[in-house]
Amino acid sequence: MTLSEFFVIVPSLSTEKHAGALPLHLAYVAEKVAKREFYRQCGEYFSPQITSGQTETTPYAGSAFAVVAESEEDVKRQLDNDPFAKEGVWDVAAARIFHFKTGDSVPINYPLQQ
Repeated sequence: MTLSEFFVIVPSLSTEKHAGALPLHLAYVAEKVAKREFYRQCGEYFSPQITSGQTETTPYAGSAFAVVAESEEDVKRQLDNDPFAKEGVWDVAAARIFHFKTGDSVPINYPLQQ
């Protein structure tokens, strides 16, 4: 299996559904991380008008993350299986997926395989 790194930006469809789906999403990500699959780093982003002091009370505009997968199709499949997609939080159809290379010295198979 040949793995590549990808940088993914997924806009949100619904900020109202975010809180209810968050525990499911976090459990899903934790399971993937424990299995050393897919997710490397991830987080949510805000609209450009938001200042740093407003981030605690402002709805997210979407999520951005670095992942490791076999192909862009594999990334899309992984996104579709995430609870944020299944619960209508993410607009997966509008996801932007870029081939990516991190600037660190960690090999691509870390932490996925040993």
